[in-house]
Amino acid sequence: MSLTAWILLILLVVYIPLWLWVFKSPKAVKYGLEKYGPCVKINTRWGTKLMRILGRFHRFWRAYGVLSQILAFILMVEIVYIMVVGIINLPSSITSGGLGIEYALAIPGINPLLPFWYTLIALIVAMVLHELAHGMQTVSNKMRVKHTGILHCVVPLGAFVEPDQEDVDKSSRRVRLDLYSAGIATNFIVGAIAFVLFANVMLGGISSPYADSAAIYYETGDSPAYEAGLPAGAIILTVDGEDFTYSTDLNASYSWSPGEVVTVVYLLDDGQHTASFRWGLYVESVVDGSPADDVLKAGWILISFTYEGTVYEMYSANLLTTFMNMTAPGDTVTIAYISADGSTSGTTDLTLGTKGDVGYIGIHTTTSGMSFITPTVLLETATNPFYGASSLSEYATGALTYIALPFEGFCPVPASVQWWYGEQTWGFWEIAELLYWIFWLDIMLGVSNAIPAYPFDGGFIFLGWLDRLLEKLGMKDKEKREAAANQFTSNLSFLMIFLFVLLILAVVL
Repeated sequence: MSLTAWILLILLVVYIPLWLWVFKSPKAVKYGLEKYGPCVKINTRWGTKLMRILGRFHRFWRAYGVLSQILAFILMVEIVYIMVVGIINLPSSITSGGLGIEYALAIPGINPLLPFWYTLIALIVAMVLHELAHGMQTVSNKMRVKHTGILHCVVPLGAFVEPDQEDVDKSSRRVRLDLYSAGIATNFIVGAIAFVLFANVMLGGISSPYADSAAIYYETGDSPAYEAGLPAGAIILTVDGEDFTYSTDLNASYSWSPGEVVTVVYLLDDGQHTASFRWGLYVESVVDGSPADDVLKAGWILISFTYEGTVYEMYSANLLTTFMNMTAPGDTVTIAYISADGSTSGTTDLTLGTKGDVGYIGIHTTTSGMSFITPTVLLETATNPFYGASSLSEYATGALTYIALPFEGFCPVPASVQWWYGEQTWGFWEIAELLYWIFWLDIMLGVSNAIPAYPFDGGFIFLGWLDRLLEKLGMKDKEKREAAANQFTSNLSFLMIFLFVLLILAVVL
C-alpha cells in the first residue's frame, strides 16, 4: 500500500468516530460542529466584521455582480468544453494508464502536483477570497451571514460562507446570481493578477546566457542518461566532441549515430562534467492496445525510422513529432532499434494507427531518458499561454493547454534549472513560484466551481439564468417556472457530476 493510501486510511479511521459523535451528540453544536451529509461543518464567525465594512459599498458590488456574471458565463462555457473534449478523448485516457489516486486529492504535499508550502498558501488565498466575495455580496445586498467556517470530510474540503437561507429565498433573482457568481469571478481576477505579476514583473525581466542550448528539464529514473549520472538541469555542450543543439530538423546529422555509446560534455552551475551512455530515442512506455503494443518494448532505444524509402535518424525525441507530422494513418514504417544495454538489436515494421490526420504509434519517448528544452523556450512556455500558436483554433486552446501543463510535470522554473538565468536577489524564485501557484489554483477553483451542477456555484447560476430564459419565453407563472428550471438543473447536475467523476477516475486510475 502506498504512503498516500496509508495517510488516507489513518485520516478515515480518525474521521469516522468524529462524524458519528457530531451526528449523535447535541453538544457538537456548542463547539460549532454540524453534520452536513458525509461532511462536518466547522462553524465560526471569522471575517464577518470585514464583510460588514467592505459590503457597505453597494454601487461597487452591484457593478461587480454584472462583471461576475459575465466571467461566470465564460468559465462555464470553458469547463463544459473541457469536459466534452475529455469525454471524446476518454478511450485514449483509459488505455494510456492513470496518474494515481493521489492526483485526485487537492492536498498539498500528498498530490505530487502540489509543492507543499507554495500550494498550501495559494489554496488558503483562493478559498478565503472566494468565500469572502460571497460574504461581501451577501452583506451588500442586506442579507445576513449565518456562519463562516471550514467544510471537512476526511480531509479539509474548503472554506465556506453560509448566508441566512431565509434571506436568500426572499432575495431577487439578480441578487442570487450576483451572490453565487462572486466567488468564481474573484478567483478568476485574483488568478489573472497573479499571472501578470508572475509572467511580466518576475520572469519578464530575466534572460539566460545559454538561451538556445539543449538543456535537460527533467530526467527519467533508470534511463541510460540517469544511470550515467547526468542530472536534470544540465546543459549539453558536446556529444562525441561535436556541438549539440535542440533542433527539429530531420536532416541534421553528426559524425556519430543514434544507438551508439557516446561521450557527453555537459555544464552545471559548478562547471563542466562528462558522461558516457547509449544515445537515442528511449521508449519510456508503450500504450496498451496501440500499434506499438507487442511490437516495441519499453527500454528500447529507437535508432531510425525508414519511411517511403528515406531513413530518418532519431537524434532526439522532438524529431519524432516532426517525423510523425509527415505520416498518415495506415502508413508502414520500418524501425531500427537496440536495447539500452546493447544486448538486443534489429528492425521491425509497424503500421501506423489513427490519431487525427497523422499517423499514430503509441509510445512515450525521451532522448536517452532526458527531456530537452532551451532556457528561452522554458521562459516562453512559462509566461505565454499562446506560445507556438499560429492559428485561431490554437490560440483558443492555448490557455487550456497552459492550465494542463502541471499534469505533464511542468513546474515553471524548478530549482534544478534556476542557475540557467544567473544570480537573482534573495526570495526572487520563491515569490515567482508562489505567484504561479496562486494563479493556477485560483483558476482551477474558479473553473471547477463554474460547472453547471449542484452543489457548485455554477449550478445555482445556471438555475437563475434558466429561470430568466423561461420567463422571457413567456412562462409567467413563477412557481411553475422555478419548478421546471430546478428540475432541469437537477437532471443536468446529475449528468455533469457523473461525467466529472468519470473523467477524474479515468485520469487517476
